[in-house]
Amino acid sequence: MVQTIFQTRLVRKIPQVADIVSFQFERPAGYDYQAGQWMVVTLPDSRLTHHFTQSSSPSEPFLEITTRLRSSEFKNALAGLPMGASIEAEGPFGSFFLPPSPGKVAFLTGGIGITAPRSILRHLVDTAAAYGPDRVALLFGNHSDQFIPFEAELQEMAAALPQLQVVHVISQPSPAWRGRKGHIDGALLEEELGDLGSWKYYLSGPPSLVTSLVQVLVDQGVGEQAIRSERYQGYE
Repeated sequence: MVQTIFQTRLVRKIPQVADIVSFQFERPAGYDYQAGQWMVVTLPDSRLTHHFTQSSSPSEPFLEITTRLRSSEFKNALAGLPMGASIEAEGPFGSFFLPPSPGKVAFLTGGIGITAPRSILRHLVDTAAAYGPDRVALLFGNHSDQFIPFEAELQEMAAALPQLQVVHVISQPSPAWRGRKGHIDGALLEEELGDLGSWKYYLSGPPSLVTSLVQVLVDQGVGEQAIRSERYQGYE
């Protein structure tokens, strides 16, 4: 994809869970990207910049970024943008996307790291691509079962895509939680995926999470050539 700098306008803010919010922008004509890629957003006046994976899919008519609204100069300015405000963006960047006919693909992620897998899964569901994976697994770690980003949509995607398996892993579950508890580790991966050497792995999220997941896979005998990771720059 060819990188380009463009202006776009904010058209919608969508609260997700807790302090996570999606921001949707007009998609300029001719702006093409692969599901899972990222762009650089520059806010007006302040010229503050930030890297964001596009949580939207190329199959959708808008551009979307989804972020946790921490108390930082950039995030405060982003949260305060009025509808119709213009921003500058540059992209797309990154290689965190699926090749044709990738076989079996497992996404390992946590928290707001779901944005890239959401983009890719949405694209698979929307396009029913014949060249897509034979099997797809999403292992998604969060602290609380009460605050899982895109939870309802992920359930809908699993119903629409027969080869998709969604596994939520909760580290601090409520008493009502009946799913997986703890963290994504080697034992959990073997139980859910079986032969770990037969999968390709896509890891996304905070650098510390991605580093630990890479080590889990290597310890289980997975070759590094089967692992692709996205360590978000400026992660907050």
